[in-house]
Amino acid sequence: MQDRYAGDVGDYGKIGLLKCLQAQGFTIGVNWYRVPVLDSEKKEDGTFKQLDGKYLVPPQIRKCDPQLADILTNMARSKKRSVAEIQKADLIPGAIYYDDYLTLDGRHEWHEKALKRFKDVDLVFMDPDNGLLVKSVGKGSARSIKYVFYEEVKDYIDAGKSVLVYNHRCRKPEKKYFDDIKDRLYDNVKINKGLIQAITFSKGTTRDYIAIPASQEHYDMFRTAFADMKESMWGKLGVCR
Repeated sequence: MQDRYAGDVGDYGKIGLLKCLQAQGFTIGVNWYRVPVLDSEKKEDGTFKQLDGKYLVPPQIRKCDPQLADILTNMARSKKRSVAEIQKADLIPGAIYYDDYLTLDGRHEWHEKALKRFKDVDLVFMDPDNGLLVKSVGKGSARSIKYVFYEEVKDYIDAGKSVLVYNHRCRKPEKKYFDDIKDRLYDNVKINKGLIQAITFSKGTTRDYIAIPASQEHYDMFRTAFADMKESMWGKLGVCR
């Protein structure tokens, strides 16, 4: 997550989803996986190569949550566009946030602090720029800070906390894409593939949220929340599926 994304259509969907999960009884922790802008993301003049974050909430889907849409749109158009402003707005009442910057060299200490920060929540939402680590990215590479490591997921599961991970959709066929994610989670986290669920948001760019439950009860809560989202205005307007 980067401050320049704050308030875009992606935040609209993710906050809407977290509110729905909270309504099912989850206590929520949000780990932004906040990262500095990499040099590789900038042009020689200092501007960004990609205009991620430019996709504000479209008027046609505002009715999913009008108040949330207005708050995020005003935030994205302001000079205070940032993760801090999202937290200050208390859009997920009572949520616990962790917004320390993730760096390559300080990752272990950063993760240990996050574990302590979320000791009293049921569900940790992990919000990296890209998603779960892929084979093409080494853990020691500069790009690795844009990904969640599997051992980080495992630490939360072992602590009895369920996990929701943002994952940017790649260009594989959908079935193979999800099968590969489940295989990697099974191999690295030892989670039953049948317990892994996902919900997809496709406004702006395709975003998937992968749910990894720490218990059967949490599996049922995820399933109900995802079904509620799909049956609500969010699903009827094609925001999620």
